[in-house]
Amino acid sequence: MSAFNFETASRQSAKGIIVIFGVSTFKVLRGSLIIFAALILKYFSSDKFPNLLNLKFILIAVGIVLFFLALATLRYLNFKFYVNHKYFFLQKGIFNKEEVSVSTAKIQNVYIKQNLLQQLINVVSLSIETAGDDKTEIEIMALSRPKAQALKSLLLLSSNENESKATERLKETVYFRASVKKLVLEGISENHFKSLVLIFAFIIGLYNNLKEFVYQLDLTSRFGSWFQLDGESVMTLLLFNLSIVGLLLILAFLLSLVRMFIQNFNLTVKRNSEGLEISKGLLNKINLSLSAHRIQNTTIITNRLKQLFGLYKLAFTQAMANKKQQQNFNIVGLGKTQISELLQQFYPNAEERLIKNKPSKYLMIRLLVRSAIIVVIINGLLAFGPIIVFLVNIPLILYIIVNANFAYKKAYYHVDNDYIVVGGGQLIETTTKYLEIKKIQAVSFNQSIFQKRRDLASIVIYTASKSLTIPHIDTNIALSIKNYLVFKVESENKDWM
Repeated sequence: MSAFNFETASRQSAKGIIVIFGVSTFKVLRGSLIIFAALILKYFSSDKFPNLLNLKFILIAVGIVLFFLALATLRYLNFKFYVNHKYFFLQKGIFNKEEVSVSTAKIQNVYIKQNLLQQLINVVSLSIETAGDDKTEIEIMALSRPKAQALKSLLLLSSNENESKATERLKETVYFRASVKKLVLEGISENHFKSLVLIFAFIIGLYNNLKEFVYQLDLTSRFGSWFQLDGESVMTLLLFNLSIVGLLLILAFLLSLVRMFIQNFNLTVKRNSEGLEISKGLLNKINLSLSAHRIQNTTIITNRLKQLFGLYKLAFTQAMANKKQQQNFNIVGLGKTQISELLQQFYPNAEERLIKNKPSKYLMIRLLVRSAIIVVIINGLLAFGPIIVFLVNIPLILYIIVNANFAYKKAYYHVDNDYIVVGGGQLIETTTKYLEIKKIQAVSFNQSIFQKRRDLASIVIYTASKSLTIPHIDTNIALSIKNYLVFKVESENKDWM
C-alpha cells in the first residue's frame, strides 16, 4: 500500500519554487548570452565600464529577481496533479489555466531526474512521456524521491498488476553496476573522432562568432588583426599544424573520457521479470524503467578496442518522441555473459537460432563508390594547397578499401518465426540489431536502378521507434521475406507496445 494518496490533488514540494525560479533564470541568461557579450565588448571598446554598485543597477537587478520569484511562486501555487480512474490529471497555468489528462495505458515511460540544483536541495523531477509526442508532455519539477518513486510505480502499473508487485520491484537487488575502472576503459575505447569533430566545430564556430562581433561593433581597429583568417583557413591551420593536431587529439580523448564518466556515473541496473530499471548520471541523474513489452529495437555495439577490454554496449529504443532520452537507454560496460543473459530475457533463444545469411558483395562496391565521391570532394578542396597535401590520399584510400571489406564481412541477416537479426559494422565498430517480428509496423521493398540491374533489393522494416534495413539481397529472397513479414503482421494480433 502506498504511503501517498494520489487520488486527491496535490502540489509539488515547496522547494519547487526554487527549482522553477532557477530553471527560468537559467533559460533567460542562456538566451541573453549574446546580448551580454555585445554589451561587454561595447563597454570594453569605449574604455568605460558601468558601476555595478550604482543604486540604479541594484534596483533593476532586485526587481528582475523579485519578478521571476513571483512568477515561480504563482506557477507553483497553480500546479496540481492527481491520478483517478486510470488517468493522470495535471492543472497548471497562471493567466491561461490548462488541464492535461493522460491515460496511464498510453504512458511510454516515466523518468525520475535530478539536475545539480535539485541535488543541492534534495528533490527530484518526474517526467512522463507518451508515444507520438514531440517532447516531454508533463514534468513535475520538485518531488521527494519516495513520492516520485511511488507515483512512477503507480503510473507504470498495467491492468493486471497490483501495488504489491510494484513495491516488490522497487526492492529488487542490483544486477549490474559499472565500476570506475569500466567507465575509464569505456572512455578510452570510445570513438574519439566524434569528439575531435565537435572540438573543430566549436573552435571554428567560436572564432566566426567573435569575428562577427568585432565587425558589427566596429572594433576592427582594436581587434581586427586577430581575425584575418576565414573559416577554411582556420581549418587548414588546425589540420596541418602537428602541434595543434596533437593537442586537439588529447582534448578529444579527454572529452570522450569526461563525457562517458558524467553520463554514466554510478550506472546501476536492476533486473526484474518486467524488464530493467536503469539509474545513472553525475550532473543530471536519471532513473527510468525499461519494460520488455515496450522495447522496439535492441542493438549490441562494440569495437576492436572494447572487445580487447571485454566491453559491450546494449542500446534500446522505445516508441517515444523525445530523442534526447534515447541515450539514457544505453547500458555500457557489459561483459559478454551479461549480454547473453539480457538477450535471453528479452529475446529468448534468439542466439541459439541465429543463422548468418550474407548479403550481396554489391554492399562493398556501393560503399567504395560513395567513399570515392568523398575522396574527389576532398581533393577538390585541397587543389589550391601545396602538392604535398595530396599525400593524404594514400592512407585515406587504404582505409576506404579495408573499411569496405570489413563492412561486407560483418554484414549478415537472420529471419525466423519470432525475430529479425541484422549484423553490421565497419573496420572498427561492430553492431548487432535485434527486433521481434510482432513489433513490426510496416515493411518496404526497395530497389534502385543499380540494384535492379544486379537483381538485388533491400527490405526496410519499420517499427514505432526506428527502421531496420536488410540491404542488397537477391530479389526473390527479398520478396519472400517481405511477403512473409507482411503476412505475420496482418495475421497475428500481438501487442507491439
